[in-house]
Parts: sequence; C-alpha cells; structure tokens
Amino acid sequence: MRVSFRLPLFSLLIIGVAACDAKTTEAEPPAQASASDQSSDSKPEAAAAAEIILALDGEGLRLINSETGSTRLLAFGTDRGAAETAIAAQLGVIDGRSSNEECGAGPIDFSNYGDFTANFQDGEFVGWSLSGGDKNAALTTMSGVGIGTKRSEMAKSVTFEMYDESTIGTEFHTGGDEAGGFSGLLDSDTPDAKITDLWAGTNCIFR
Repeated sequence: MRVSFRLPLFSLLIIGVAACDAKTTEAEPPAQASASDQSSDSKPEAAAAAEIILALDGEGLRLINSETGSTRLLAFGTDRGAAETAIAAQLGVIDGRSSNEECGAGPIDFSNYGDFTANFQDGEFVGWSLSGGDKNAALTTMSGVGIGTKRSEMAKSVTFEMYDESTIGTEFHTGGDEAGGFSGLLDSDTPDAKITDLWAGTNCIFR
C-alpha cells in the first residue's frame, strides 16, 4: 500500500517540475521580444534627424546641421526642382511663382516663400532676395547679418563697401570685386542704420 501511494505522488512531482519548466520556457520569449521591441523603439529616437537651419550666403544658401555644425552649400547653379525642394523643407511651401522678361540679366523666374524669393534662369537657381516683413525675417547669414541688423553691427563681422552712386537707396556690397558677396539696402546712412533688404547672385533690379 505504501508503494502504490508513493508512486502517484512521485509522478505528480515530476509532472509539476516539468510543468514549471514549461512555464519558465514559455515565459522567456515574451521577455526577449519586449527587449527587442524596446531596442527597436529606441532606434528612431537615436536616429532622429537634427534640425537644419537655412542661412543666407553670397554663393547661394547654406544648410546648417544644428547638432554637428556641419554645413552644405545649396549653390547657385543647382537645378530648380532640387533647390525649390530644399528651400521648401525649411521655409514651407511656395507662396507663388512669377516671371519678368525685362530684367537686365535676361528673363528671370521667381519662387516666393514669404519675404524670401529664389531666382531662376534656364531652370537653375541663380540668386535670392530677402525683404523686411513678418515672414522669414529671421533669416541671416552665418555671421548673423539679416533684416534689421545695424550697420555698426554688420561691420563687426563682415567687410563691406557703400555704393555711393546707387539710385535705389543707401546700398552696400560685401566681397569687393570677388564672386560670392551679397548686397543690401540700409534705411539711412548713419552708423545705426538698419538693413531693409538683402540679395545675392543674379537679381532683377532696375537702377
């Protein structure tokens, strides 16, 4: 009788141990999957793209990585489609397009992004202009020159010359005779005069 009683108990113990092992084995995959999910979820955050800042440049526009400080030039001569896409990614969709057949440099097409205008000839990005206003007024060069910058402040970061014979206002130009400079207008000829307009490359200006 003792033997017949112990055998079922021993069998139950074996079954119980086996059941525990089975439960333990079955519980491990979800834990591993959870760790995998967490790793997968963390990847997008780690790989999140850094903010790109658009800066004015005498050779085109600069795309600056805010995290690394590295820059990429969106140069004059870039295909119009590629240039418009890159600019729209920073300034939003194009507000409108227009053309002028009577520009001194020949017909020019314009794409407007608020106060900023990109100029195109023969399907290529050739120039830009920026005027004062509520939209995109924060655009500046890498040295911080933008709409509203005082003449005295600009003098601390860039070398420029006044264009005394200008017929459109108090005009200045940076870069001397070399390519890659930018131009603009001041609201007066005093040291505290502020920039009202900026442009670079090929533009349609009637003097």
